[in-house]
Amino acid sequence: MKKLLISTALGSLAAVSAQPVMAQESDAPPVVVSVVRIDDADRDADTDDVWFEDDSDEAGGKDDAMAMAMVTAMLSSMFEAEPLTAEAEARLPLATSVAASLVPEGIYGEMMGQMIDSFLAPIFKMANTEGGMSTSDLATYTGLAQETVEALTDEQRAELTDIFDPVYQSREQAKFDGIISGVNTLFGVLEPGVRDGLARAYASKFEASELAELESFFATPVGAKYASQSLLLNADPQVISGMMDTIPSLIEKLPMLTESFENAADGLPEPRRYDDLTPSEQRRAAEMLGIDQVTLRESMAAAVAMEEEAMTIDMSDWSDEELDAAADEAADEIEVDSEGSMDSSDADKGESFEEAMEDVGGE
Repeated sequence: MKKLLISTALGSLAAVSAQPVMAQESDAPPVVVSVVRIDDADRDADTDDVWFEDDSDEAGGKDDAMAMAMVTAMLSSMFEAEPLTAEAEARLPLATSVAASLVPEGIYGEMMGQMIDSFLAPIFKMANTEGGMSTSDLATYTGLAQETVEALTDEQRAELTDIFDPVYQSREQAKFDGIISGVNTLFGVLEPGVRDGLARAYASKFEASELAELESFFATPVGAKYASQSLLLNADPQVISGMMDTIPSLIEKLPMLTESFENAADGLPEPRRYDDLTPSEQRRAAEMLGIDQVTLRESMAAAVAMEEEAMTIDMSDWSDEELDAAADEAADEIEVDSEGSMDSSDADKGESFEEAMEDVGGE
């Protein structure tokens, strides 16, 4: 629970801190990727976090480097900006000076410090009111079933925590401090790119005379104060508190977002089923999938039947465990049906002569 709260907080923190820069740089929605490294022993069994592990062997290191290069190339191509015009290039030196005032050296570290006080610290404090080790931590530590540990009261968990790990609170605080330190470093790495991108954005959006006015304003006492505080103000406790106050309104509008997503494709034809394909399309699809047409037909029919059956089941009150079990069962059924079809098709040596002739005649 604690790490889930902190992971959620870090994601929100990244979005909040990126917001002012993204708003100035581009009209495109911001995309923020955050990675948190936590030791194996600290993983909660009841969280859905994705964990990235260090691979110290040489082969693993090469794989990591290759993967990072691929991700970098992909992101670069996805978010590649239009080249600056000749006029914008001419304004770039002046825009660079403006950006340097708005994103001075070390601003991201200072902003993160404010974020800790106004955003993460209250969440960490709330997480530490659980009464010691979480049930999942205790279950992992003792090797007992989760159900056994869940029967404990908060007082019992706190007492067991004192028995098993007298410095538990200090350990948790050290982990939290380590996360914050790591995030500070990550944001520091972003700072030069943000400053450079902001300069290019200002060069694109502002005329030379306007940039000169901004630079003159930043040279005044109030202008210098504004420039140095513009990013930090977005991390101010007043701003964070105001944003948190609007969360209930945001949650109320989530069903509307879901509805708009579900209705977005209204009017478009549904994906085609096997019988909607032409004989040549059926053969080509089966060929690319590495199976025969009989197997493809039966597998697609089973998938349709399963989808129709799922639509008749009310799963609104199902637990996560029940949903996972149903998904596993459905996957197993598809696999069994597919294997059975392949065995049958192998015995029949593929399509019958009549089916093959029917396909040829249909083209």
